[in-house]
Amino acid sequence: MKIQTNEKGFTLVELAIVMAIIGLLIGGILKGQELMENARVASTVTQVKATEASVTTFRDTFNGIPGDLARADTRLPGCPGVANSCTSPTAAQVGNGTVGVANEIVLDQGVDATTPLGTAEGAETTLFWTHLLLADLLGGLTNAAIQDGTFAGWGDTHPGAKIGGGFTVAHSGGSSAGLATVIPGRGGPDGDGLDNVPVGTVLVLRSALGGPLNATAGIQAVSPLRAAQIDRRIDDGKSASGTVQGYGLATSCFVQGVDGAGNPIAGVYDFNETLKSKDCGLIMQIQG
Repeated sequence: MKIQTNEKGFTLVELAIVMAIIGLLIGGILKGQELMENARVASTVTQVKATEASVTTFRDTFNGIPGDLARADTRLPGCPGVANSCTSPTAAQVGNGTVGVANEIVLDQGVDATTPLGTAEGAETTLFWTHLLLADLLGGLTNAAIQDGTFAGWGDTHPGAKIGGGFTVAHSGGSSAGLATVIPGRGGPDGDGLDNVPVGTVLVLRSALGGPLNATAGIQAVSPLRAAQIDRRIDDGKSASGTVQGYGLATSCFVQGVDGAGNPIAGVYDFNETLKSKDCGLIMQIQG
């Protein structure tokens, strides 16, 4: 005696529908991730422009640069009576128009998660953010640098970047020839077009707050793709020219540009946007 069953498998049409739905879900997830990354890029650009506007307003109001402001103790609310001064003790360097040590983009300024706010000129690079905060021109920070002086961190003493990592400030003389060490990945002043850097007060987008910049692959602030997107929104999209430039792993952040025929263009370098590894950081001029 045969026992008949009514079990049936999926038809090809049903399987096709299921596969189509799965494909749509995967595509939607990937698209959503890309939209989120694009939003982080846009937010990071907004942060840079907001900082630039804040510095301009500060200079117009106090006739000085934040961090380098003379007599900040008596001119900024919230400075008097705190544990540490709002002005670097290096009196001869206060008000000289330079934030921190002149032409030192790549060097550690002596502040990290365990090193307290120093008493040398490099302290101005941390006080820069404190002055903007106390002048009510920049939010998302605390005055821990002057109240405590023993802590430094993204989103506390220094602003974290929406794309990842955060921002420090430095002074640039415009050429890596004058730097104590060559900017990572750029090769130095050898005529290859990599020795000119943004001039004046610059923001440095970096992954870690303490220590010197480096060119180690995978541990920088952004991927070449995101670095290029930020650069294009503010400047020319090139990694070694204009007011926004790169540093980091040379093969990711400084690829020789080519013309329509594939011939190298002297002095033109691009980010390798096919790579997703976090190999690049950015140097961005905010005051010339």
